Amino acid sequence: METFDLFAESRVPATIIHVVSVVVGMGAALLSDILFNFYAKDKRLNKTERSTLEIFSRIVWISLVVIAVSGMFVFMSDPVKYLLSDKFLAKMTILGVLLINGFVLNAYVWKRLSRPGFFTAKRESGTRKIAFAGGAVSVVSWLSVCALGVMDSALVSYIVIMGIYVGIVVFGILTALFMENREFEQSKT
Repeated sequence: METFDLFAESRVPATIIHVVSVVVGMGAALLSDILFNFYAKDKRLNKTERSTLEIFSRIVWISLVVIAVSGMFVFMSDPVKYLLSDKFLAKMTILGVLLINGFVLNAYVWKRLSRPGFFTAKRESGTRKIAFAGGAVSVVSWLSVCALGVMDSALVSYIVIMGIYVGIVVFGILTALFMENREFEQSKT
C-alpha cells in the first residue's frame, strides 16, 4: 500500500477528528476570552478564576496539536489539491497567526496575570493592552479558521481572503483596545 493510499483511506476519520478538535479548541478559546473579560470586571483574578483559565488554555493547546496532526493526515490524502487551494493556504496562515498569538499570550501575558495590580497598576498597562489585543486576534482567528473550514471552496483569492481577515483583525484589536482603555485607563482618573 502506498503512503498516499493510507492517507486517503484515513481521510474520513482524520476529518472527523479534525473538525471535533477545531470545535473544542475554538469553544475553549472563546470561553476563555469571555471569562477573562468577565473576571476582569472586579480588576483581579482569584485562584479559581486563574485555574479555570489555565484549564481552558490547556484544552486550546491540546486541540491545536490534534488539529495539526489530523490536518496533516487530511492534507496528505491529496497534497496537490490542498497546495493549490487559496482557502487552504489562508486557513494555514491564520492557524500560524493563532499559534504565534497563543505563544505570545502564554509566554508574556500569562505570567503577569497573577501579579498584584495586573488590572490596576499603571506599569501593567502595556501587558493589559497586549492581553486584550491578543484576545481579539484569538476570537477573529478561530472564527475565521472555522468559517474557512466549513466552506466548500473560496470564491476569492488568497490575497482577498487575507485582506478581509487582516481588516477584521485590525477592527477587533482597535475595539479591544478601546474597551480596555475605557474599563481600566479611564477608571483611574
